[in-house]
Amino acid sequence: MALFRTIKLLGLALLLGSTFGCRELIHEILEDIQDQEEPTKFIVKIENLSEPGTLDTDRANGLIPLSPGVFALYKTPAGARTVFAEGKPADEGTELIAEDGLPMVKAEQLADSPRIGMSGIIEGPNGPILPGEPAMFEVEALPGYYLQIETMFVQSNDWFYGFDGLGLPLFDGDEPMYGDVTEYLALYDAGTEEDTAPGTGPNQVLAQGAGNVDVGPHDSVNEIRSAFERHPDFHIPATENVIKITIMPH
Repeated sequence: MALFRTIKLLGLALLLGSTFGCRELIHEILEDIQDQEEPTKFIVKIENLSEPGTLDTDRANGLIPLSPGVFALYKTPAGARTVFAEGKPADEGTELIAEDGLPMVKAEQLADSPRIGMSGIIEGPNGPILPGEPAMFEVEALPGYYLQIETMFVQSNDWFYGFDGLGLPLFDGDEPMYGDVTEYLALYDAGTEEDTAPGTGPNQVLAQGAGNVDVGPHDSVNEIRSAFERHPDFHIPATENVIKITIMPH
């Protein structure tokens, strides 16, 4: 990440120098590059804690698989909105994760965005994140950066986990975050498909035929909201009973 940032800044310097002859500006940019501290590396571990009977349903024995998902690193509110924004409609990439657990479109959107510093796909050993099969990935960040994820709550029509607000700040001042950060997660209803209670109904992905996508009536709300607030009448397991995220700087 540090090398990529240096290359981009050098390119900007050369462009400015050739276009405007701003040698002083080039000097300032190069000094800024030299003064940049080394980024901190973080290992992020996602565990599925659901057990048989976590949901009162025969589907998947009451377990709650987590889908392959995406992660993104950014520094600005615009970067946060590039991933998703509560109260706004889900884009195509978020919809595909939230409804069908398909991360490729969202991963491409994030990789192509200048607002995102680092991004990638989250996968368990066999794709989905199943109990006993944690997913891990690594990011590099400086103070001021945030982390965001999307992974589907598979026993649903269109729900996904992500960090609330702007995302997870990776530093408290200059000190890197570490340990269990599950408390910063939220469960979101993407607002793209009409909902039934977790583990029920014919249109949730586990009830669909292989390869079927975008199955079921569309949700009239058409905006991302908290699943707990939107469906107080549904039995939804507490987040800490389904997923655990640990962050480890090194």
